[in-house]
Amino acid sequence: MTLPRLENTMIKLKIDRTQGAQLRHTASGLEAQRVAYITGIQNLKQALEHPDLPKIGQAHPDMHNLIIQSITAKHDGPNAANITLAYHNPSGNNSDKPQVKVGSALRQQTTEIDLNGNRITVAYSCSGEDQDLVTQGARVPVLKPETELTFIRLETTHPATTAKKYAGTVNRSTIFEGPPGGWLCTAITGSSDDGGKTFIVTYLFQFNENGWQPTVSYIDPKTNRPPANLTAGIGTKQVQLYRDTEFKNLGLGS
Repeated sequence: MTLPRLENTMIKLKIDRTQGAQLRHTASGLEAQRVAYITGIQNLKQALEHPDLPKIGQAHPDMHNLIIQSITAKHDGPNAANITLAYHNPSGNNSDKPQVKVGSALRQQTTEIDLNGNRITVAYSCSGEDQDLVTQGARVPVLKPETELTFIRLETTHPATTAKKYAGTVNRSTIFEGPPGGWLCTAITGSSDDGGKTFIVTYLFQFNENGWQPTVSYIDPKTNRPPANLTAGIGTKQVQLYRDTEFKNLGLGS
């Protein structure tokens, strides 16, 4: 015997029933559960495809850092079903604040300045006499620590918009315990599981204690080395290559 086809107008959906709703605090963050009830259906597929039912990847109405991970429908009689909406935080964070990762590694740089801020020089006399002493500047490789900061956060703004403004720029004001110009935004990436409604956005920053704007020096064409008596503004100067932006406007911390 074939059941008569029910019209869509007979289907009724009620979301946020009290019974079965819950909020859990787990090791990986908060998890929420909302419950809906639908009547007038012929099968569970029809229940899951109701246009007013939230979709996978959609944010929780009250806790926007939680998104729907799964939707489960169970029959409650021949033409009704209980629907469970399970929410989790894909960044593994317990609040709207981003997940933060910190790392540090030694990277080789070239310097003309020693630990005390003095120019590195070397002197030589072909005769061994002081009057023949020639002093010239020198460049040496040095390993210096560079700290990296990673922030991961659920957002509704398309990461391409943010990346165009901030990627490749340095901080305008003090932030993340670093002075202006010390942090470089090296990357902003994002992924979406709900067609672009929300994104898991990753921000990468790298710190340089000397700042990211490079210093250039005059090189003596005879020795292919910088002269020993260079001073700021005379034979050496800092070049502005990176645009500065206000990192505090990203809302990642202070």
